[in-house]
Amino acid sequence: MSILQDIRYALRLLVKSRVSTTVAVLSLALGIGATTAIFSVVYAVLVDPYPYAGADRIGSAHVLNPKGDQDIGYTMNEYLEMKARAKSVESMILFNRHSVVMTEAGLPEAVIQEDFSPNAFEFFGVPPLFGRTFSPQDAGDESKVEPVAVLSYLFWQRHFSGRQDALGVPMEIHPSTEERAGGLVLKVKPGIPKEQVNAEFQSFHEKFSKTAPSFIYPESPFHTEFKSVNEGILGKFANTLLALLAAVGFLLLIACANVANLLLARASARQGEIAVRVALGAGRKRVMQQLLTESVILSITGGVLGVALAYGGVKTVVALMPEYSVPHEAVIAINLPVLCFAVVVSMLTGIFFGLAPALQLSSQNQAVFLKAAGRDSGAGGMGHRLRDVLIVSEVTLSLLLLTGAALAASGMLELSKQKLGYQPKGVLTMYVFTPATHYPQWSQRRAFFTDVLEHLRKLPSVESAAASLTGMPPYSGAPSKFDIDGLPSPGTKIRVNLVSDAYFSTLGIPLLKGRYFNEADVTRVNPVAVVTEDLVKKYFPPGQDPLGRQISLDLFTGALPPNFTKSPEDPHAFQIVGICGTSRNSGLRDAPEPAVYLPFSTIFPPGMMFAIRTTKSDPLALSNGARQSVSSVDPSQPITFVRTLDELVKNELAYPRFATFLFGIFGVIGLTLACTGIFSVVSYAVSQRTREFGIRMALGATPGKVLGLVVRSTGRVLVVGFVLGAILSVVSSRALSGKLEGMGVASPPILAGITSVLAVAALLACAIPARSATKVQPVDALRHE
Repeated sequence: MSILQDIRYALRLLVKSRVSTTVAVLSLALGIGATTAIFSVVYAVLVDPYPYAGADRIGSAHVLNPKGDQDIGYTMNEYLEMKARAKSVESMILFNRHSVVMTEAGLPEAVIQEDFSPNAFEFFGVPPLFGRTFSPQDAGDESKVEPVAVLSYLFWQRHFSGRQDALGVPMEIHPSTEERAGGLVLKVKPGIPKEQVNAEFQSFHEKFSKTAPSFIYPESPFHTEFKSVNEGILGKFANTLLALLAAVGFLLLIACANVANLLLARASARQGEIAVRVALGAGRKRVMQQLLTESVILSITGGVLGVALAYGGVKTVVALMPEYSVPHEAVIAINLPVLCFAVVVSMLTGIFFGLAPALQLSSQNQAVFLKAAGRDSGAGGMGHRLRDVLIVSEVTLSLLLLTGAALAASGMLELSKQKLGYQPKGVLTMYVFTPATHYPQWSQRRAFFTDVLEHLRKLPSVESAAASLTGMPPYSGAPSKFDIDGLPSPGTKIRVNLVSDAYFSTLGIPLLKGRYFNEADVTRVNPVAVVTEDLVKKYFPPGQDPLGRQISLDLFTGALPPNFTKSPEDPHAFQIVGICGTSRNSGLRDAPEPAVYLPFSTIFPPGMMFAIRTTKSDPLALSNGARQSVSSVDPSQPITFVRTLDELVKNELAYPRFATFLFGIFGVIGLTLACTGIFSVVSYAVSQRTREFGIRMALGATPGKVLGLVVRSTGRVLVVGFVLGAILSVVSSRALSGKLEGMGVASPPILAGITSVLAVAALLACAIPARSATKVQPVDALRHE
């Protein structure tokens, strides 16, 4: 019954103190809302992202070179041997993911086809909604078994509108003739350490590498590394999410400190009330119960509003996330576990910020209460110390948040200022896939790609069009060892780019010396090459002219990857005819690697990237025309991955942009809450020292001296917070350096700038209520006593 009375009394009291209650509830709503929103993302992505049984034991064994950037595929025979002999895994599946062309209603469409071993659905524990999954008989002799397919849910909805009569419908798919099966997914036995899996599969791959084609395995020493599913997808983004969770935790602590300060001020004003309660026999436990009830009601109200804010916050966070940064199976939403988290946080928050004033008031003896009830005194030394500690905490945590935002922003700014070496604006890129069943010969592919280029160049508003089989910047080129005649073998690798003659003009890569290769070089497959400026500087002695020298490449020795076709001339050495500017080929974070450009007709893969420079303000407006150009050459060939070149560059900034925005939002909220806390503390302190200021002014103190007195007393507390915040910022940034996307170490200029911003805001929050102290009339102050 006493609890119900406490609740009713607390509600009346909170409604009566509307201003302080509103500030407290909004502070808590912001803190709890931000924490709940980020926790919902972390829970969905890191804790429970997959609906598969034993998902925490699922991963893949990657075979990597020392740099960690080259992986391999697997044959069916290798898979069967590992499946029979592996001791550390419970089960495994083989899969290959590739593009195929599907014809529907006479229109071609590139779709993703995933070839699985028959046990795939049992492996993941995913039953079909309708129909059946694969059986062992489906993997039998292709000449005797009818090909079957299982549709993904999204494909079923898009192409069949969710109709159950999709079962049994024939589909026309132009298959890939890929000979390698591809990836291997493992489910490790319970309790088996990662190191044991790595050692076992290392022995498998050392055996397989002795008989595999040279293009499959990376050069020695390669190593095997088992990665969980999330490790392979998230990378450093997992650390970014955890850092954001820590940031909202700091934000919640700032909100708690802010509310605790408000309650401390209210507690001092309620000393008379508590004195009466104590005089009437209320014990310490009873007083604490009443005060904590008020705190918990505040926190629950803030929690309810915070959860409402979190619904919108989650949508904002998801919209800001970089593409393909999290598992697509992850369902990011305010679900039951997240709501339970919000309830627990709200309850603990109420106890946390309500504990300080509750302990302060319940620990005083009756004589002190009765004395305090008759005059406007502070809450005593204990109350002042508590308020100082809370202000120091708010300033320290705010400085940490603002420093995180500044580091994220500086990292993004540094990336955005990187010299590209090409002109991305006004360029549309796309990929054209050509099934080997349609174009098995080198001559057929040359004719098709050449015709596509000619049709693209004839489109209105098109200035030039080019093709590349080795990607588009900022990621382009295939690694290859090389030698230059007359020079010692460097023993390192460069990037090899196979491009059409108009590639340089289309991308705006400048010619520094010599010439680009021309249309005749491409048509005749002349063994000519254009090298980048950094290759010349790194590998040629000063004063030597690279033009006319021969460069040979290991990329053209040995067996080619499946579905690649080589020109009849089959050149291995190329004469350097030009030097061009260096352009980004390893992203914006890493320095570009030395590169060589060759005529794209040397080798043809089953698909090609195209770049089209247009005068249109929006290159995407050219998409339909580009699609029609390809269709006019071959109506059965679709185009995919239609992007602007500028968009490919901006995608590099997606991760730091995500971190900058959220850290910035949390930093601004933290700064606002800290300033609110400082304002309320100084306002309360001024109200408690009214008599003192009146006496000082009666004795001749000027308003300026009174103002300085208030600002100095608060300033000393702020300085402690600045120092602690700066120290923790340096320590935390060093600990996180290299672990977060685009985050650096807190440097003196950054710390000085952030501290200055926080200092100005804090002093303004202090000065506004401090000015009221200069308006105290001595007579009124004495009468107040």
